[in-house]
Amino acid sequence: MVPIQIHPNSAPLVNRRLHERLLTLLARASAMGVLAGAAVTHLDAQALQRVLSALHKHGLIGAAPVALAPLLKKGPAQLDAATAERMADSLEQLVLVLEDSPAPASEWAPMRAVLGDDALGTLLGVAPASLRRYAAAERTTPQAVAERLHWLAIVVSDLAGSYNDFGMRRWFERPRTQLGGKSPRALLGSQWTPDSKAARQVRALAAVLSGAQPLAA
Repeated sequence: MVPIQIHPNSAPLVNRRLHERLLTLLARASAMGVLAGAAVTHLDAQALQRVLSALHKHGLIGAAPVALAPLLKKGPAQLDAATAERMADSLEQLVLVLEDSPAPASEWAPMRAVLGDDALGTLLGVAPASLRRYAAAERTTPQAVAERLHWLAIVVSDLAGSYNDFGMRRWFERPRTQLGGKSPRALLGSQWTPDSKAARQVRALAAVLSGAQPLAA
């Protein structure tokens, strides 16, 4: 995963919602293995162009959305309030597109790096040997596994701002009072789907860390 390392002194004084949506887009693209290269250190027009180019390269979007043209010319802090709100809406729609777009070809590598094969296989419900074959493209990733893998990438993108890789692995194993005393992994069980109640609860808990949504599941 490409680190998203925005210095605390760079916290926006204006257009906060726009900054938050851009940060979410970058985090999603990083966890999905779409974004490559050096760490992202500024939420600016260059960062947006970088992520849009990466998404286009992976076939997840077409050319840079026309609706984002103002943000590609000026950074989030330089836009007037009305334009910033329109840009935030457009980024939110783009984030939703990504959340509905499993991409196992790029997602296997970052999820293996973050979670490790044993934990990842347990969470996905696949044997280690099958996981390695899917990751190496020796076998096509089944749709159900691809959807779970993508869900994990989204959850990891929410955790990444608060935890390192070790912390993220522990997060799935630690019991949580918000989950009735169960760990995220235990609550998910072995037959979960991204639309299941357990998955919605776990994702809502992770989303609190990024401010993506309220805790209620």
